Amino acid sequence: MNRTTVIIPLKSREMKSRLAGALSAGQRREFSKLMLADVLRVLRRAGLKSALAVSSDKEMLAEAARLGARVVMEPKDSGVNSAVLLAARRSGTSGDLLVLPSDLALLRGPDLARALSLRAAGVDIVIAPSRAFNGTNALLFSASLPIPLSYDSDSFWNHLRAASRRELTVGVCTAGGLMFDVDTPADLLALSRSRLPRASVRFARRALR
Repeated sequence: MNRTTVIIPLKSREMKSRLAGALSAGQRREFSKLMLADVLRVLRRAGLKSALAVSSDKEMLAEAARLGARVVMEPKDSGVNSAVLLAARRSGTSGDLLVLPSDLALLRGPDLARALSLRAAGVDIVIAPSRAFNGTNALLFSASLPIPLSYDSDSFWNHLRAASRRELTVGVCTAGGLMFDVDTPADLLALSRSRLPRASVRFARRALR
């Protein structure tokens, strides 16, 4: 079994706020749950059975637990950096940590396999950027060799610079399913055109009718 623990930080405040023009608050919450379910299903099928969801949102954590993930409750929503650090401390792993957002609606097993193969080839850190090459959509590293987290603006380049300062080797993974996250109405439209048989895809089609 793969010894990688997946950390999934879940926002509680202003969930998917950039979709507010296309979806109501209730729809955005429902959509977030569907994408989380899709991501966790892909992880299980890929053999990544240790998933840890972290959030201050009790409803989202309850959904994550229902779907088979372990959960870590934050006292409050203090941002992705603090959420990931808390989950890393609670993970209890001596293996690798893989940080993934919950909105990778087109994630597939081969995408994960590409990231894991880079790590297995010997690089210290694997990073998958967002499509604009400003965000970090996947971050894979050893729990014993953490990288300073920088999930703020321009996080992809910040993480690269942090790795360089520590003289760590980096593999950049550009697998499509890792680079595609759903933040904007344009992303929602692109998702609706996917042929993947997923609940989040079906939701996007219904929402845009």
